[in-house]
Amino acid sequence: MSRPRLVLLNGMPGSGKSTLARRYLAEHPGVLCVEDAELRGWIGGDPAHHAEAARHLGLALACAHLEAGYDVVVPQLVSRLELVAGWEDVAREAGAELVEVVLHGAVVESRVPDDAVEHLVEHAHGLADVVAARPHVHRLVTRHGDVDSAYRDLLDVLDPDVPA
Repeated sequence: MSRPRLVLLNGMPGSGKSTLARRYLAEHPGVLCVEDAELRGWIGGDPAHHAEAARHLGLALACAHLEAGYDVVVPQLVSRLELVAGWEDVAREAGAELVEVVLHGAVVESRVPDDAVEHLVEHAHGLADVVAARPHVHRLVTRHGDVDSAYRDLLDVLDPDVPA
């Protein structure tokens, strides 16, 4: 049996992280998707106040699933190196392989409040720093509306020996 993998599917909002993760899960039984927004909803009160708690919960869920021998996909914007290191630590603890994939392009314009634009710019700069600091990151270009091509590219990274 091969080592389980923790797949960090990173990218800006609207780049296709969740869409690709859901499709991968549908075709790969046993894979767990650890999505921050879902975990925040598990915690009582205002989800906006539970980022840190959700992060710890996600790390613990991922570790347990990896230790059981199953893959985990994390579709999440991770724009700080110390947060990537947290996922790297979980993979190492569980004896799993960390596969980092960053989706570029096709950020879908949404109704972003003016006060959130600066925050998104900060995340974009942080993500660029993460990519620059981690040379083994797989970079995939996504195009709005072309999920099939992006999914084939993801499969080429995750399952290179299996025809798409």
